Amino acid sequence: MTEQWKRSNPVRVTFVIGGIFLWGGIILGRLAQLQVFCHEAFVQLAISHQQLTQAILPPRGVIYDAHMDELATSVTVNAVAANPRKITDKAGAAQSLASILNLDPKELAARMNNSARQSFMYVKHRIDPKDEARVAALGIDGVYLMEESMRVYPNRELASQALGFVNMNGDGGAGIEMQYDQLLKGTPGQISFDVDARGRSFRGEVEKPPVQGNSLVLSIDRSIQYIAERELSAGVLDAGAAHGVAIVMESDTGKILALAGFPNFNCNTYNESAPDLWRDRAISDFIEPGSTFKVVVATAALEAGLTRPDDPIDCQMGSMLVGRHVFHDHKPYGVLTFDEILEYSSNIGAAKLGLRLGEKRLYEALRTFGFGSKTGIDLPGEIVGLVRDPQHWSGLSVAAISFGQEVGVTSMQILTAINAIANGGIRVRPSVVDRIIDQNGNLVKVNEPEGTRIMRPETAAAVRDAFEGVVLRGTGKQAALEGYRAAGKTGTAQKIVGGHYSNSKYVASFIGFAPLPRPRISVLVQIDEPKGAIYGGDVSAPVFRKITQEALLQLHIPPDPTLPLKPQKINSRMAADSADFLPNATPILPLMAPPDKHEGVNPDGTITIRAESSSVTVPDFYGMSKRSVVRQCQNLGIRLQTSGSGIAVFQNPPAGTRIAGGESCAVTFASSKPAANPKFTPGPHVPAAGPEMSARVRGKR
Repeated sequence: MTEQWKRSNPVRVTFVIGGIFLWGGIILGRLAQLQVFCHEAFVQLAISHQQLTQAILPPRGVIYDAHMDELATSVTVNAVAANPRKITDKAGAAQSLASILNLDPKELAARMNNSARQSFMYVKHRIDPKDEARVAALGIDGVYLMEESMRVYPNRELASQALGFVNMNGDGGAGIEMQYDQLLKGTPGQISFDVDARGRSFRGEVEKPPVQGNSLVLSIDRSIQYIAERELSAGVLDAGAAHGVAIVMESDTGKILALAGFPNFNCNTYNESAPDLWRDRAISDFIEPGSTFKVVVATAALEAGLTRPDDPIDCQMGSMLVGRHVFHDHKPYGVLTFDEILEYSSNIGAAKLGLRLGEKRLYEALRTFGFGSKTGIDLPGEIVGLVRDPQHWSGLSVAAISFGQEVGVTSMQILTAINAIANGGIRVRPSVVDRIIDQNGNLVKVNEPEGTRIMRPETAAAVRDAFEGVVLRGTGKQAALEGYRAAGKTGTAQKIVGGHYSNSKYVASFIGFAPLPRPRISVLVQIDEPKGAIYGGDVSAPVFRKITQEALLQLHIPPDPTLPLKPQKINSRMAADSADFLPNATPILPLMAPPDKHEGVNPDGTITIRAESSSVTVPDFYGMSKRSVVRQCQNLGIRLQTSGSGIAVFQNPPAGTRIAGGESCAVTFASSKPAANPKFTPGPHVPAAGPEMSARVRGKR
């Protein structure tokens, strides 16, 4: 019958047989596609179902001081992590873990039930070592003990504003940690866990080990840093002051040996301190410098050939008329030489030198010394300060600028400028990182000194001699060292409050260098808002003496055998010897509100200058985002200088200050608002910092 059927249906038979071959060919082709051409894709798909992959953050590089002592390092601590998908009783697990780790069980259970956290989540970072065994003893499938790396600062508050900190995400949050974050972080690794069909892991393997970040060797000397911080804090507290800054710089290279601010904070517990303490005031705040600024006009006049060191200048018994306005000195000086103008800090003498220079040459001198631009130090948050274009100067500006008013400078800028006197006329770029090394100690990069000659060596030597006279005979007698020759300049500047010079708030400064005749270090001390004595010669010069004396010994610089072993005895409160500024001696409106044609002379002789109609009131930026601050400044025509990120925590000038359109406002941003009524409380403990997962995972799998 079959043969008969075949004979009777040849077309149908052929069609069936062809269909069978076609179907077989399709199956074989599909198998070839899956097994050969798509083999790798399906292997990866299988692996994705059979493995759980987790990144391994590498340990950060170490930060060393100049002698390879550790200032910041990483240590291994333990964390508890979980794979909620594998936990059958999430509520029970949350309750058990919360009781051990001091967590909220409801909040932990909610996190475990969050669909975004089903494959992996941290339960708690950096657990107490005694809790490790208790967590492991729970035997909860899907709960792990994991090792991670934590940033630790062995010296706690030492160099805190320079070092900064590492935040909870493992990122540098301030200072060197932020500036060199990518170099310090290293290269992440990868670890994978094999899982079964029910999602349970049973084996972990490091596929790619992490590579530790590069390490930094700073120019900061831990011993000198400690000395600077100790003496600065004592000086601030003794003066009842609000803040203080001290910097020790290597004169020839610009390398920073110490960068101190007070009050400071514990880098290990940065989140317990107000963000206002995190910023480095030496580079992020500007002030009118006062008498320390006389170095600029004096040097420029010498360099231009407009005066000589022995040139007699009539200081008119402490009173000089400029236009319709009278300028005063703190004492009625008659004829003074160039050297004596600096020694006795005569405002009239400095103003006369400035008038000899004129607007154009004085402005060029400001820019040559680096004012109005960043110093280039390798730290975040540096601002440019404020130097007006001469077209915005008034008839009083040349005289006022000559003794440090109507300009805004940072502590680092003024130290770098005076350091050029110390090293023979070269403005150097300050730096804190000396070199970069890899995890094996191999050299990666050396930070080479950079400098620009801004005056002849002869000019620098003449000003240096005059500065020595400040210490020997003038306003800086309390800066005299034992066994070393020193030179420097005092300064006392009125602070600006509400758009006017304050009659009670000052910044007292001393900036100098030692030992002569070839200085090795330049040192700045600024104390903000001292109570009682206000002059730089009284308040800051003694702190300079103590820091510089010990720093020279730390640098193994032998005393000068030709000098007596002890300096002359000095009365610490001889105002006649240390006065470098007379409050209300000059009828100048502050930096933030330049004078215009609307002026008047009051019966008491003071000058009232009304802000012109184009002036604006600085808003209160506290707590605002950077975008909001930028928008407000654009709307008001205020030039904004920013540092940091997050929300605004500090501004200069303060809210309510009246400034002219186009003037600057510096705003510091941080990641959180400071706590109410923050109080600086140094602590000996070393608690948690930002996590960095290491290469090992252990516990129940």
